[in-house]
Formats: sequence, structure tokens, C-alpha cells
Amino acid sequence: MIMMTRKIIFYCCVFMMSIIKTNAQTEKSKLKQTDSTLMYVNGEGTFLHLGKAEGTRMNLLTTIQSGFQVSQFDSVTKSNTNRLSLNMVRIAFTASGYKDKMSMGVVTDFTGVSPILEGWIGFSVYKKSAKVILGQRQTNTNNRLALADERYSSFMGQTIAGKSNDGTVYGGLMQNFVGSTREGGLYFESNFSFKKCRIYPSVSITTGEGQNFFSTQTNLGFKYGGRLDIMPLGDFIKNNAFIAQDIYRESKPKLGIGIAASINKKASSIVGTDHQTITGIYNKVGEDDYADYRKLAADFIFKYKGFSLVGEYMSGTVTGEELYTDKVSINKLTEDIASQYYNLGTAINFQTSYVFKNGWAIDGRYGTVTPEFDITSSLVQKQTWLSGGINKFIKNNAVKIGLNFTQIKTTSSIITTTNTIGNLAIQILM
Repeated sequence: MIMMTRKIIFYCCVFMMSIIKTNAQTEKSKLKQTDSTLMYVNGEGTFLHLGKAEGTRMNLLTTIQSGFQVSQFDSVTKSNTNRLSLNMVRIAFTASGYKDKMSMGVVTDFTGVSPILEGWIGFSVYKKSAKVILGQRQTNTNNRLALADERYSSFMGQTIAGKSNDGTVYGGLMQNFVGSTREGGLYFESNFSFKKCRIYPSVSITTGEGQNFFSTQTNLGFKYGGRLDIMPLGDFIKNNAFIAQDIYRESKPKLGIGIAASINKKASSIVGTDHQTITGIYNKVGEDDYADYRKLAADFIFKYKGFSLVGEYMSGTVTGEELYTDKVSINKLTEDIASQYYNLGTAINFQTSYVFKNGWAIDGRYGTVTPEFDITSSLVQKQTWLSGGINKFIKNNAVKIGLNFTQIKTTSSIITTTNTIGNLAIQILM
């Protein structure tokens, strides 16, 4: 059934793309609105408008990213690996209707473990200044760059089911404290202005198990969180506040400041994005139990005429009462022992880039990861991340070619390891 669904979606995409004229306009804002229109916009996909300006609107965007990777792991001995792979193969479909009061979105993932990466439906309220969303989507409780789709990442590399396998796509902060960027649940978003300042508050209740909204769940506990974004210099162009590079080249200085927090009740995985992967924690009566996992994120982004600077901070901690590491309730689960079960510590990420008018872009990134407890058994170890890259954008981001290198230095009380990763990738948006 899944294979049949994939084939239907694929052939529908081929059919829709075949009927689009090659000389279609590249900016939908320049198109005079008629009763029904069908057009392709470079880098943004195919747009179908039905009815008047307030009618039904649909967007179909296909992403294909292929890459070649070389990796060297230097520890007691050196090892080298090479990989040629499809980093991303996705089809995204969004639609809105009833004068934008109702919207929905589906993202399929043909390289992941599940064919559905996102699936949600939204309802606008309070004159479109607020929105209620139900389903699986990018969560609002992570750092800024985790709120952007992977196709906008500065550093291209392999992602599976929304996760960066080697960490080069997002960096150490994401690799250690986020994992999956999608979560299933109920979201409430709002927006309003105060003079020139734009403010975006949001709250959510999710399953606390990452991308498991469409699978069987035991409902051990929910995840509660929220995020507040403040833009004192006004709104960014489109989704530019959540993209590392200034691909739209802001004509005026723009600044975004954000803070997010969450608590995952009875988290059964190391960062609360999976289902019952932790074993060996019990309550007073000897039953399997889990601690509550808390995350705090703070970030900023500044953009102006192609220049971009992003700073991010995240911490992971746990809390819980009457938890033990044995069924007879003798050995209590203290915070230092909990670092063997959960990713505890802090991470900082700084990223800067410049996009030239001709589409070339240069990028740099520096990050550090610090464990809460500097012990050998801690799941989080001291890390330093250094990344650099060159990208070329063609036809309004419809084609992107990138070369990047990342060095990850991990230091423990026993050994220091260095992992150097290089990616050459090409991405096509249709």
C-alpha cells in the first residue's frame, strides 16, 4: 500500500510538472490574479490557485539532494569511509482555503524509515492573528535553525527522517540535544505588532516521542513547551528569520531574538524524541519508570544585504522523584548517574555567512558542547565543532551546489578523537 501511494504521488508530480510552460514567471507576486492559475516559481515549486484571490491555494514542492561524502575518524587508529547517497528525496504539499481560515500540509520522505515526515491541519482564529495546528510538524521548542526545513541548511549532508546522521547539517547543538526536529501534537501560534516590533508567541503539547505521531504510543507522558520570538526591527522576508543564510538579501537590517523551553514528562529516550529506548530506571515499587527531560534554548539572528549571523544556546537537564537504578529501590537515580541515561549539558553554536549578488555564498560555523558532569560514563562528552562551506545558488534557489567540511573533536578523560567530514552535494527544488 505504501509503495502504491508513493508511485501515485510521483506520477502526479511528473504530470503537473510536464504541463508547466518553461517560460513561467519566477515571481508569483507579478502574476495578475485570475479565476484559476497554475504556475511554477523557481525554488518554490508549483502553485495552483482556484477561484478568486481568497479561494483555494495549493503548493507542491519536490526536493532531491544527492551527495558524496568522505570521512576520516582519527582515534587510536585511523579509518576512512566514503559514501555516495541520496541525502533527501521529499515531496511537500500544502493547501489553504476558506479565505485562509483552514490549511494543511503533508511531507513525504522517501529516504527515511517512515513515508510520512509531516502531516498536519491548521485553523486560523482571531482574524488570522492566531492559529491552531494538529499533527506532526517542525516543533516550536527547539533552537532557531531547527525550526527551518533541511533544504535551507547551509551545510548539506545526509538526513534521514528529519535527523542529521553525522551532524554536519545542523552541528553539535542539534546532534546532542535535539535529534528529530518533528513532533506530533497540538500547537497554538499567534502574532501581533507593537509599533515596529513583531512578536510571535507559541505553545504546544506533544507526545514527547518525536516522529511517532502516526505509530502506536503508550502515552507515558506528554511534552509541554513554548517559544517566543521578538523581531524589534520588523519582519524578515518570508521565512528568512529561520534560515542561516540571507538568501533573500534583506534590504534593511533585521534582528530576531528567541527563547524556547520544554519539559518532557516521563521521557523514555535520551533527548525525548523516541519511544522506550531507555532501560534500567525504576520507581519505588520496582516498575519501569523515567525521568522528566527539560530543555532550554535561546538564540538570535541578524541579517542585512546578504550578511547573516546566528547565535544559539541550548541546555538539557532532568528532574524526577523516587527514581532508582534497581528494582529493590536502593540505588537512587542522582543527576550524575542520570547523565548515563540522558543527554545532559549545554551547547553553543555560532554561524555566519555572506551571500553575494551572483548567488555564491561562504559559510562558517563554530560550536562547543559541554557535559553537565565531566565523567567517562556521561553520554555527552566535550566537543568542539568547526565547519566551513561554499555554496552556489542558481535560479532563485531552485538549484544549490555546495561543498563543506566539518571537524568534530571529542575529548573525554580517556581519549581524544577527531572526525573530519567532507560533503559535496547538489540539491534541486521542483
